[in-house]
Amino acid sequence: MSIQIPTLPDSAPFTTEQRAWLNGYLAGILAAASNGTAPGAAGQNGHTPAPAVAPKKRLLFLYGTQTGTSETLAHKFSKIAGQRGFAPEVKSLESYDKIDWSAEKRIAVITSTYGDGEMPDNAQGFWNHFKTESAPKLDGVTFSVLALGDTNYPEFCKAGKDIDTRLEQLGATRAHPRTDCDVDYEAAAQTWLDGALSALTGNDDTAPEAVAISPEVVAPAADTQAEVVAKPWSKTNPFPARLITNKLLSGPNAIKETRHFEISLAGSGLSYEVGDALGVVPSNCPALADDILKAIKCTGEETVTLPAGAGEATLRDALINSYDITKPSGDYIKYLAKETGDAELNALLQPGKAEDLRKYLYGKDILDLLLAFPSLTWTAQGFAAQLKKIAPRLYSISSSIKANPEQVHLTVSVVRYQTNGREHKGVCSTHLADRADAPATLPVFIQVSHGFRLPPNPETPVIMVGPGTGVAPFRAFLQERRATASKGRNWLIFGEQKMANDFYYRDELESLAQDGYLHKLTTAFSRDQEAKIYVQNRMLEEASELWAWLQAGAHFYVCGDASRMAKDVDNALHQIAQTVGGLSEADAKAYIQSLKTAKRYQRDVY
Repeated sequence: MSIQIPTLPDSAPFTTEQRAWLNGYLAGILAAASNGTAPGAAGQNGHTPAPAVAPKKRLLFLYGTQTGTSETLAHKFSKIAGQRGFAPEVKSLESYDKIDWSAEKRIAVITSTYGDGEMPDNAQGFWNHFKTESAPKLDGVTFSVLALGDTNYPEFCKAGKDIDTRLEQLGATRAHPRTDCDVDYEAAAQTWLDGALSALTGNDDTAPEAVAISPEVVAPAADTQAEVVAKPWSKTNPFPARLITNKLLSGPNAIKETRHFEISLAGSGLSYEVGDALGVVPSNCPALADDILKAIKCTGEETVTLPAGAGEATLRDALINSYDITKPSGDYIKYLAKETGDAELNALLQPGKAEDLRKYLYGKDILDLLLAFPSLTWTAQGFAAQLKKIAPRLYSISSSIKANPEQVHLTVSVVRYQTNGREHKGVCSTHLADRADAPATLPVFIQVSHGFRLPPNPETPVIMVGPGTGVAPFRAFLQERRATASKGRNWLIFGEQKMANDFYYRDELESLAQDGYLHKLTTAFSRDQEAKIYVQNRMLEEASELWAWLQAGAHFYVCGDASRMAKDVDNALHQIAQTVGGLSEADAKAYIQSLKTAKRYQRDVY
């Protein structure tokens, strides 16, 4: 007979250890009852028998995150671990210097990778320390790593791989193999958790005899049940929203097409904080799907299996709504190389050729490769089997819900370019621009970003660096500060190509300045003069004032391109700390890291 084991909700006023002990006590009482001994009843010797105790095996979850996904997973998995007999605790990797590593026996690391194989911001300090000889010895520690990444990037899951290798080098024992997850990570992450929790149950000499508690009969915590009722919309169950505004922001002579979108959340119950992102589940261009069907000599009416066990559909419908038909996956490239025997492709797949492969694939989509190898024969299911599931796209929200009730706004650069003799389109940007108008619905969800937030004190000054569409979250920040009548000073550093065509939200920003909520606006239009000027150049020009704001407690924010702009801005910030602040190179690095640790330097970069 299965026993339903009650558990205390995480909201109960107890520490993790107290909650684990009480949950174990409840489990022990039920175990005693199931053995015919009522709680409080005397045994044969007249003494009240002590209830059996569930194990209290401490497990430390560490997360490294850029957008909040790893943090969300760490907390979710911590709850599950607590229900399975662990005493879990969740900490950010930036808390590495506050952890007594000699006392830890079990560690589960969940981390993303961003940019060109870099550590997420909150893990950089940890990595800087742990890769040196000063890192703690981890003999006697067992661990497992869950790495989140995107196979579209050459350094797939590099942060997780690096941490996994380094923990072992420091003496820790890998209890369960690392799992590397692509953007569609949910099933793989759950499989990792099940394996990791099973493997990490050992290595505890002090654990008491445990009551066996099957995961299947553990009741979910009360607050988890409430969340299911209150928040039905999610990445796996997106809300069918309506696009209500689609407006061109860029001028008629602009090189880039940038648009402002307003999406209705009416009836969803969804809310968000400024700094969060909106996930959009796009569909592919039907014309591209038709061109692919022609290239593989299929009608589109063939039945194929959908990804992730989602059933079946016609091939044409699957190409439009379920599969990624633009970015060639690694598996797709390997399949082409094997089936065609092409010498160039096979050479590019050899070790050490990742950069050459990236150059070869630059600007190419799946159709380009189909046209390059027209003799290859495909079946409908055989072609579908080589494709990845279409992934949601995340966009920084450019509105405050306090200023725009039941709405969410986006600022998007629409991707269109000509190469290989045909037009190419960004999947989600052109979906929004061309195919999402009424009466169509737009599947969306809120992606919480715990690491990109306005200061809790509304009087704290903020410096915001957001070139191009990177201005999006800062429009939201300024709306929020006006809606809440915050008194903190606000400085926006915005850049684009030409003032006449690319000064996004100019009227709004000037209105905010007149209302006293934008105290300083610095612009950098790179092509309005012979020498190109970027946001990092403006930072250096106004270095003294920027340093004064930082010394006054300002928070510093950056949003936009991770590969170049964010690095250039970071370098400029280090330079200012040295030239104006008078710090040595080492002290400047320590100062910038201290800003990150204190959450005074936050980045939303991609």
